[in-house]
Amino acid sequence: MKPILTIARRELKALFDGPAGYVLLVVFLVINAFLFFRQAYLTNTASLRPMLDLLPWILLFFVPAVAMRTLAEDTRSGQLELLLSQPITEVELLVGKYLGAAGFLWIALLLTVAIPLGLSLGSEMAWGPVVAQYVGATLLAGGLAGVGVWASCITRSQITAFIVAVAVMFLLVLVGLNPLLVGLPPQLGAVAARLGVLSHFDSIGRGVIDLRDAIYFVSLAAIFLTLAYGSLMARKLATGQAGVQRLRLGVLVMVGLLVVVNLAGSYIGGRLDLTPGKVYTLAPATRDLVRQLDDIVTLKLFASKELPAEVALMKRDLDDLLGDLRSAGRGQVRVVTLDPADDPEAEKEARSLNINPVQFNVVGKSELQVKQGYLGLVVQYADQHEVIPFVRRTDDLEYRLAAAIRGLTTARKPLLGLVAAMPDWGVEGRVLDMVQQQLARSYTVVPVSLGDTTQPADSITTLLIAGQPDSMHPAAFAQFKRFFQRGGSALIMASGAPILGMEPKAQGEPPLWNMILKEFYGVAVRPDMVYDLGAAVPVPVPGPRGAQPVYQPYPFWLRAQPAPGSLVTEGIGEVFLPWTSSIDTAAGRHPGKVTPILLSSRLGGLAEGTIDVAPTRNFPGVDLKPRVLGVQLEPDSASGLGRVVLIGNMEFATDRYLGNAPDNATLALNAVDWLTQDLALVSIRSRDRSPPRLLFATPTLQQGVKYFNLAGLPVLVALVGLIRLVARRRRSLQPWQPLAGGQGGA
Repeated sequence: MKPILTIARRELKALFDGPAGYVLLVVFLVINAFLFFRQAYLTNTASLRPMLDLLPWILLFFVPAVAMRTLAEDTRSGQLELLLSQPITEVELLVGKYLGAAGFLWIALLLTVAIPLGLSLGSEMAWGPVVAQYVGATLLAGGLAGVGVWASCITRSQITAFIVAVAVMFLLVLVGLNPLLVGLPPQLGAVAARLGVLSHFDSIGRGVIDLRDAIYFVSLAAIFLTLAYGSLMARKLATGQAGVQRLRLGVLVMVGLLVVVNLAGSYIGGRLDLTPGKVYTLAPATRDLVRQLDDIVTLKLFASKELPAEVALMKRDLDDLLGDLRSAGRGQVRVVTLDPADDPEAEKEARSLNINPVQFNVVGKSELQVKQGYLGLVVQYADQHEVIPFVRRTDDLEYRLAAAIRGLTTARKPLLGLVAAMPDWGVEGRVLDMVQQQLARSYTVVPVSLGDTTQPADSITTLLIAGQPDSMHPAAFAQFKRFFQRGGSALIMASGAPILGMEPKAQGEPPLWNMILKEFYGVAVRPDMVYDLGAAVPVPVPGPRGAQPVYQPYPFWLRAQPAPGSLVTEGIGEVFLPWTSSIDTAAGRHPGKVTPILLSSRLGGLAEGTIDVAPTRNFPGVDLKPRVLGVQLEPDSASGLGRVVLIGNMEFATDRYLGNAPDNATLALNAVDWLTQDLALVSIRSRDRSPPRLLFATPTLQQGVKYFNLAGLPVLVALVGLIRLVARRRRSLQPWQPLAGGQGGA
């Protein structure tokens, strides 16, 4: 081991003893920071994914530039024979050279830690995924370093080694993508996809260290180091000797075994989930659900063998989830996988379940090709079933499967009353269809009419109220008061400043529900509209004189931040609230606990009276502070009242806005589950995978983080290199002097 470390230190020192190493570091840091911040500040999220998405392409040139001199330079200068004449083996030489090159790459990656440290100044960074991502980057650099050392071993020219390494790495990066897989048989295409670098690296980039991906990168380095060993040993043997043939055979056998290990590693389980809340691991509530099943639940997956690369990666996550459910079910969960393309009976069954093939556009062979594939899922229990025709995403799949299993295995679903009191209900997406579809898995949703004085019926214990009427019959209003007095719970979505028809104006007026909320709960929706100068959503505004529209922040459309300490907002990143009102938490005596769940930023202001809602209006920068936009009310048991979740916005959960704001639906669903005290579903659904949002205290701090990584850190590295090189230069110019006492020793 000592010779290996000695060679590695010598290789690493050689890179830092000349200007080349510092130049490479500076170029790497500048390019990486430029590409990262160019995208990160556009998405405004505290995530390293923009860096990770481009890192393989940067390493495509950076790794060959670092590794091209490892053996090629020694071969050209004749140093290689001198090294091998020392008491070291070829294996020790190769491993030492490899560790020296990989060590330099790892130092370069370590310097980029300044990026997440800078982002932490503007957000609460989730450090678990960052650790996993850097482990993945380390494995990627280590795997590609093996390719660079091999390329340097087979030639005397550094330039040739650089070109060969780039070519091989380019193939490794591209293999498994659709343009290369078009026309391949399905089995061969699946093997090629598993040999590609990007799929394994993208998996670790999520924040999960998977043993399969680690095996891939370690075996990748081992394969090319084995090839390098064969090339190195062949120089010692004369061409045509029997020893050369045995060497080639041995190298081929070893490479074949490593390829088998590489491919077999795809079937080895085991992963370390470092994401917050372990979102890629089954939730405890899901485990409890499947462990308590009284009969067998069958999860039937209809999946094609030939799928686009991005869908194939998603299928791996799907297979992992199904495997986890089967293991947690202890024999009560059965997983069946069928390929309708190869099995006519499976195709017939899929079509009977309304699972049809989906078309994919695939670019390859200089033309656009259309292929079909299946990726549908069925949950079966007794004679009932629930179908997911095509799995388009896996981030919410655990909740969907858990809700489906629970819905199928529960004898009777609780009733949930829906009160629609919104102007123009059913027009321009003003419906709750998307939320209702998800609620239907666990509840029986029934409409409640405001004109029926017998509603809400005694069988209904929870209401979902969207909007507010202008007036109500006294008997109907009294029935709603009795609903709350008997312990009924409700999600109330009401506005204190509704928009006036088609005019760009709103009028502040208290909603009718305030009469109940003030009397029973001591809160109310204020007759105002909140604007937020710190978390506004950009909207298109017509340019001057007919120019193209430009995007500018619209403070009346704000991104509300979840307040800590509530299950209702657990796992939610942010909620989009258009034209929302603030909540008065001091409107009366509170019979229990009042918890804010949604807040504006510290730059929240209020507009009152008749409000101009045009994007071009002036938004005063006075009296700005965090505004309460939503609360949860939990009365004490002595009051006899039920729970309430109050949001000062009537439309945030309608289909009109859910397409671009999925967390809005999650908030509504979480609220209903909390109201019915179904906390298990809340804990499953709230497993948020979205990164935290960037919110720097000042623009100066935001730009400072960017330019420190883009310029400050590279300049610092260059200065360290300059100081070190000048010091070495001065030492080399000093005349030689014997050690003190040297003559006396002679």
